Amino acid sequence: MNNRRSFFTIFGSVLGILPAAALAFSNSTTLFTRKVEVPKGSSVQINQPLTIKSGNSKVYMQRGQAMSRIENTYEPYCYFATKRPKAEMKITATLQPTDFTVIKEYRRRDQTASIPYEVATSIRIGVSIGSGTWLARAEGGHQNLNYYMKLSNNSQSPVTALVCGIYAQPDERGIPTLDEMKTAVGALATISVAD
Repeated sequence: MNNRRSFFTIFGSVLGILPAAALAFSNSTTLFTRKVEVPKGSSVQINQPLTIKSGNSKVYMQRGQAMSRIENTYEPYCYFATKRPKAEMKITATLQPTDFTVIKEYRRRDQTASIPYEVATSIRIGVSIGSGTWLARAEGGHQNLNYYMKLSNNSQSPVTALVCGIYAQPDERGIPTLDEMKTAVGALATISVAD
């Protein structure tokens, strides 16, 4: 009889703790879930040639200007990610004006570490929620809040994605809005949302 009573006591305790733990997690973590900013079937166009410096596989855009790195991480930025063979990484490349179709979109938070002083101060645990992977953080802090648009086209373009993001506190804001993305790319690229 004691075994049965202890089983129900433990079982009841676990059932009582789970909702409290879920409530605590939901109160401590704000997941900015916005509507899809650029849905599948939308289009992205490169409007003018964009130069990728040697050693890089991305061309960054911020405030409508192309650059080899982000100048202000606290402002929205975008970049075209490319797939370049290792042999071509030693030379400068140019992305020609091209039309792309968005085939997939997703959000991701990327935690960064200060190297070499602080590589990792705690264990990071990936938690899958919905279609994105979110990081459970012990310390909190700023993260790169990125919005990925996987791209496809009929040409031989090495571009694989347009990524737009901002370095911010995830409990203070979400990924960049469509207007912020358009401001980041300026006249260099056009993002047209499908109906």
